[in-house]
Amino acid sequence: MQLLPAMSELCIPSFSNLAITTCPDIAYVVGMLCRFVKNPGEAHWNTAKCVLWYLKGTVNMLLAYSGSSSPDLFTAFSDADLGGNPDNSHSTGGFAICIGGGAMQWGSRLHSHVSLSSTKSEYTMVSKVGCEVMWTRHLLGEFGYDISHPSPILVDNTSTIQVAKHLEHQSTMKHVHCAYHWIRDHIERGDISVTHVPGSENPANIFTKPLGRIKFTKFWGMLRLCD
Repeated sequence: MQLLPAMSELCIPSFSNLAITTCPDIAYVVGMLCRFVKNPGEAHWNTAKCVLWYLKGTVNMLLAYSGSSSPDLFTAFSDADLGGNPDNSHSTGGFAICIGGGAMQWGSRLHSHVSLSSTKSEYTMVSKVGCEVMWTRHLLGEFGYDISHPSPILVDNTSTIQVAKHLEHQSTMKHVHCAYHWIRDHIERGDISVTHVPGSENPANIFTKPLGRIKFTKFWGMLRLCD
């Protein structure tokens, strides 16, 4: 119980603020710690201390933005694991929306249901990312930018792309709640396009699972975190 005040009153609020505003690289681990904020154990406290040491070592890291030759105003990346949470077998999804080469919006979220396949897990996340994409399109439209072209969501699961684009795959997704199928309407309207990206080139992986040093640093570089 002595760990509870330190975790809930000191670490977690500060971690959450950083993970939302300027530190996408800690979004996944902070999301994991938030699940145990009411009853933390020694392992969670040790993880929190590791985050503190990591933040101390990366205090000069910042998000960098620059001009881009891409015809797209922004690019969204989406990813999800399959049943990665050992407590309830729920999947964790993550996304990043990049403008000017750098991440301007991101998130790591535990799904509210158990997915029966990686396709369902990724499809669910793509639909949620689509909501963020549409919000970003409306915002940029109010600023006067041309939003007549579809905004891309890059996914590393080809089956998910087929399900999102083609109604003939509906029979394989009967168990998916109809609310997630709205992504198809926006694809047909030309608001959103869903395209493939290799998993090794998808920085949204950093929000869905623990990674080794090499992959972790590669993906944070793709989000344009630098010192």
